[in-house]
Amino acid sequence: MRMKRQILGHYGKGMKGGAVAAAAMLLAGCSTVEDAPRGEAAYALMPAPAAVGRDYVISPDDVLRVQVYHEPDLSLEDARVSAAGMVRMPLVGDVSIGGLTAGEASDVIAGRLGERYLVSPQVTVFVKQAVGRRITVDGEVREPGLFPIEGRIGLIQAVALAHGPTRLASLGQVVVVRTVEGQRQAATFDLGAIRKGEAPDPEILPGDLVIVGLSRAKAILGGALIAIPAVATGFIAIDGGN
Repeated sequence: MRMKRQILGHYGKGMKGGAVAAAAMLLAGCSTVEDAPRGEAAYALMPAPAAVGRDYVISPDDVLRVQVYHEPDLSLEDARVSAAGMVRMPLVGDVSIGGLTAGEASDVIAGRLGERYLVSPQVTVFVKQAVGRRITVDGEVREPGLFPIEGRIGLIQAVALAHGPTRLASLGQVVVVRTVEGQRQAATFDLGAIRKGEAPDPEILPGDLVIVGLSRAKAILGGALIAIPAVATGFIAIDGGN
């Protein structure tokens, strides 16, 4: 109990009473999908969005701009990364850059060009289309699937990617599943209230799974949801993160 009070005392300062109460319920033990935090609790406990920037790693099908300083014939405007994580450069052929950041890829390409062709080449790689940034939208939507996203999007846009909810969709029960520090976690939002402007539109991050309808979420996720004493994460853990 002492640990629970410390956690709630630290994170509860900015929460309203309902959010704190919901957080306390999560700490009580095992839960089912119906107990995923919702309303004020879901928003209060939502993790801060991770900005996409220098730490983004290049994935297959990403589209890059590769600029070789003072060498326009060696530069590429729309270079698509192959399924094997390669980009084909003039003179040097395929260069393996999958899993690297843009800065690391710049160094690798510069190294290859500098081996035989250029003296101290300056290379800059930009990710024009980060196709590796994908979300999954499932449940009571017209066209469920895996969708690439560019920039920042909210829950309304995420559902729109799947051509919107079905006519009988349960808009008040939209479950967002997210992996936080290697553990799958979930929270529930009211899409109907968000559409009406009565609730804020939460940001959906790459890798998120959006499921419209609680019954569909239960069918897709299966098993019990296990509550974890990490109130700041905003989600309850699913199957121990496996």
